[in-house]
Amino acid sequence: MKTKCLSLILFLSITAAPLKANEVILAADLWCPYTCDPSAEEKGILVDIVEDILNSAGHTLDYQLMNWARAIKTTRGGKYDGIIGAYVSDAPDFVFHDEPIQMSKMCFFVKKSDPWKYFGPDTLRERKISVVNAYSYGEDFDSYIAKNLNQGDHSIVQVSGMEITNTRVEQIKNNDIDTILEDWRVFPYNMITYKKTHDSQWMTEFKNAGCLPGEGLFIALSPNRDTSKDYTDIINKGLKQSVDSGKLDEIITRYE
Repeated sequence: MKTKCLSLILFLSITAAPLKANEVILAADLWCPYTCDPSAEEKGILVDIVEDILNSAGHTLDYQLMNWARAIKTTRGGKYDGIIGAYVSDAPDFVFHDEPIQMSKMCFFVKKSDPWKYFGPDTLRERKISVVNAYSYGEDFDSYIAKNLNQGDHSIVQVSGMEITNTRVEQIKNNDIDTILEDWRVFPYNMITYKKTHDSQWMTEFKNAGCLPGEGLFIALSPNRDTSKDYTDIINKGLKQSVDSGKLDEIITRYE
C-alpha cells in the first residue's frame, strides 16, 4: 500500500510540474510589420510580443522564416512548435490561444489612378486579383478564391516565395493583375521598403479600395506536439499581462 501511495504521489508531482525551459520553434513567412527578418533588431509585432511572453515564462524563441505553405505543412507534421500570424481558417486543426494578438484586415490595393472600389463580391467581376498561395483570407473569400483561381483574364492569381511585394509590383507593371489583396498594415509598410530599395523609373502610387471583414491573428500551435496546450496556456496568461501593462501597445508603436 505504501509503495502504491508513493507511486501515486510521484506521478502527481510529475504531471503537475511546470513545463521545463524550452527553445520554442515558431515559423512564419515575411509579413512585415507582423513577422519581419529574424536577423533584424525589430523582428515584427507578433514576433516581439510572443518572444517577450515566452522569455517571461522562462523559454526562448527560435523564429524561422519560410514561405507560408511550407510553414503550415511542416508545423502540422510536428517539426516546429507553431506558426506566427495565423487566422483560424489558415489551419483550423491547430491549437489556438483564446484571444487574437492583433486584428488583420485584408484590403484591395489598386493604382491611385484606378477608379474601382470594392463594395462586395459582385464588384469583383473583371478584376485580376493577386493573392498569396496558402494564405487564408477568411472563410467566405477563401471560397471565392477556390471558384475563381486561374479563370482567364477575370480571375484570382496566386503568388508565392519570399519576395511577394517585388513580384506583385512587376505584375501590376506588366498588367498581369490590377488588384492586390493584402493586409491593411502589410502592403503599405512593404511598399515603403520597396521604394527605398528600388531605383526604378517606373513607380506607381497605390490606394486602398476597400476591405474584407477583420480576422484575428494568432500563434497557432502544432496539432502533433505534446507541448502545444502548455504553450497556449502561457500565451493566454502572457497576452493578458502584456495588454494590462501596456507592453503590447508599446511594441505596436515601434512599427508605426
